[in-house]
Amino acid sequence: MIKHGKIVVPTDFSEPSDEALRRGLLLAKAFDAEVHLLHVLEPVIYFETDLLSLYPVDEMIEVMRAGVKRRLKKQVAKVGGEVITHLLEAVGDPGRAICRFSEEMPADLIVIGRHGRQGVIEHMLIGSTAERVVRHAPCSVFVAMPHGLLTPE
Repeated sequence: MIKHGKIVVPTDFSEPSDEALRRGLLLAKAFDAEVHLLHVLEPVIYFETDLLSLYPVDEMIEVMRAGVKRRLKKQVAKVGGEVITHLLEAVGDPGRAICRFSEEMPADLIVIGRHGRQGVIEHMLIGSTAERVVRHAPCSVFVAMPHGLLTPE
């Protein structure tokens, strides 16, 4: 199962992402693998003309990058464990960017959190990042469910 010793855990800094990271760390320990925490940042492409005069675009992008890096460190500190963090800037579907990153690495496993709060119509129209990762992943995918979905009613 773990050939290259690399597990990718995508994050959007949510509780399901924290749970995915916890589970990724447990799997990494069991299989002597590295955990690579990945956040996909969509670069700012469109600005209103008025906004450009308020804040230079390059500075704004640097502030965004710095903020994401702080949040990655904070998430790792909250969950604990040895983790390598990555910030990937990609245009388009984050699910496909996660799959490309995992293929180029190459990763043995992707551990991704699922929110579970979409309505049926929204689900049919856009799906979820977790589902797109499962559909296009170059390796096995473990989908970590939020705690609320695991408890019987």
